[in-house]
Amino acid sequence: MHKKLALLLLMLCPLPVLGAAGDADIERLMPLSLEELVEVDVSISTYSKQQMSKAPSVVSLVTAEDIRATGATNLMDVLRSVPGVYVKQNLFAFRPLVTLRGAPGNNVLLMVNGTPMRDLLWSNGIYWKGLPASIIERIEIIRGPGSALFGADASAGVINVITHTAAPIKHSEAGLRAGSFDSQAGWLRHGGSWNGLDVGLTAELSTTDGHRPTISPDRNGNTGKANYEWDNQDLRFSLAGGHWRLLADYQRQDDVGTGLNGAGVLDPLNESDSRQYGLALHYDNPGFAPDWGLNAVARYRDVKYSSGNGFITLAPPTREYLDAAERQAGLELSGLYTGLRRHALRIGGGAAWNETYGVQQINPPNPAFPIPEQSRRDLYLFLQDVWSLADDWELTAGLRYDEFNDFGSATTPRLALVWQSSERLTSKLLYGEAFRAPSYQELYFQTASNTPNPDLEPERSRTWELAFDYLASDRLKLGLNLYRFKRTDLISGAGGTFQNVGSFTVRGLELEARWQATPSLQFAGNLTLLDQDDSPGEDVNVPDEALHLRMDWAFRPRWAWDVQAHWFGRRSLPAGDPRDELGAYSLVDTTLRYRYDRNWEFAVSVRNLLDEDAHDYSSRNLPNNLPLPERNFYAEVRYGF
Repeated sequence: MHKKLALLLLMLCPLPVLGAAGDADIERLMPLSLEELVEVDVSISTYSKQQMSKAPSVVSLVTAEDIRATGATNLMDVLRSVPGVYVKQNLFAFRPLVTLRGAPGNNVLLMVNGTPMRDLLWSNGIYWKGLPASIIERIEIIRGPGSALFGADASAGVINVITHTAAPIKHSEAGLRAGSFDSQAGWLRHGGSWNGLDVGLTAELSTTDGHRPTISPDRNGNTGKANYEWDNQDLRFSLAGGHWRLLADYQRQDDVGTGLNGAGVLDPLNESDSRQYGLALHYDNPGFAPDWGLNAVARYRDVKYSSGNGFITLAPPTREYLDAAERQAGLELSGLYTGLRRHALRIGGGAAWNETYGVQQINPPNPAFPIPEQSRRDLYLFLQDVWSLADDWELTAGLRYDEFNDFGSATTPRLALVWQSSERLTSKLLYGEAFRAPSYQELYFQTASNTPNPDLEPERSRTWELAFDYLASDRLKLGLNLYRFKRTDLISGAGGTFQNVGSFTVRGLELEARWQATPSLQFAGNLTLLDQDDSPGEDVNVPDEALHLRMDWAFRPRWAWDVQAHWFGRRSLPAGDPRDELGAYSLVDTTLRYRYDRNWEFAVSVRNLLDEDAHDYSSRNLPNNLPLPERNFYAEVRYGF
């Protein structure tokens, strides 16, 4: 362990610079400089652009430059380094579950270009594997409650993935990648114009056999390799003209190996699939009328899942089949009024509609079990006032009301007081309430493990935060966040039937630092500490401590080196599990990038460089837990035009 830590520290301490990289090379190979970063605007906190340090919430930003520098290939690679985030892997299909501040993934609202990706059945999709990094322009993240603007399922935070679309795409690019686990990917990004409209296109096709961990033993006492292969297609098209934007997307996952079923039994045969497509029409006009701006969006999405050749059952060992589909539609309209001195008043409302169809279970030799098709309608109104109390004081107050047809209503307020304490220090006092809506499975869907309960109440939460953002110098930026996050009416199926049970409280600290040592050398890091209570109604199993360190170094003209080190503390197991808690583990990832000329760029990456034997808790049915990928490599080439 000490040798690994010594090597880790050595890698994060660059050797004497043998040659300085040119300005153009640094600009293309390095992440944003500290000077550039502090000037970046975000819009996730209020729907309006503002500097990140002054936003009325705790916000993280990941740029396309960050993604490129770190060699990330998937959204999950990017999120792992965000303060408070822990990405757990599920035994079923090695599905990533994004936890935030000790809360499970169904309390974290994931959006793509402002469109929620949740579904009624499986939250983010039963076979969901993330998003390809090649399509992402930036990611804006609220660490904290977001229901006052975004509604349900935003108790712990909101993640908005903004993709490359028409107009912002300035350069076209094609790329190829290949590496361990027989993984290959190819992608294309193109921007242009047609009949006076801006046009954008992104596409990525990929395939992998997955890391095929050895499970020894599974729930039935068998030993074997879990099959986690999958193929992915992601196609996106966009048009922009004037105040209008049209976004269309198509995503498909084929031959998804589930590896193990939900009961922890090896399933070497199953190959499932899913597909979804969506349309969104946006209208954004900040000068719609004197003192008025107008924003509107209409959305439609269709999602389908199929178990393919079926899941293996626990006993007797037969195969079970499950098909499901869902339609989603939404309309939202909001206006920003600035006619009152020192106030920016936003008022809006909308409707969202989800409907399941074609849902059935087949368990030979029994006939198909029809599962009731259900719909959910949400009508909502929201109001927000950003009040400039003085030149250095700003108060944001917001309120949203949601009325659902299947479980009732929810009212979620927020308050944020932001004080520009000095030219370099910004202080924030934040309060917010949020809720999580009961899922279709919890309300209506009978499974082998759980009985639904149509009388469930939504989970609710309250969060207090104190945050500081300090620009210590032109080269050093620090951040400190302290919070108390309490969830009540937790929904748990531990007793067989889903019930609202008890509460869960987390007290946390998040510390961030970024140091621009030289124009060609940058360090960043963050520390997360959680104090979680011992409520029997919760079993998220995330570490109480996490540390992330990163170095980016343009050490020679046209060359750049990125090193990331991640350390995760011990994880307790759920009540009733007699095993010892999971030990701490560390992962080191590194990427070396070379820009040959204005068009060609090459990179090699190593993940889990020190070949750490790391495991995640996924189920008490796996005595030795779920092995994470061993050391793996990939190489890529990009061509810009």
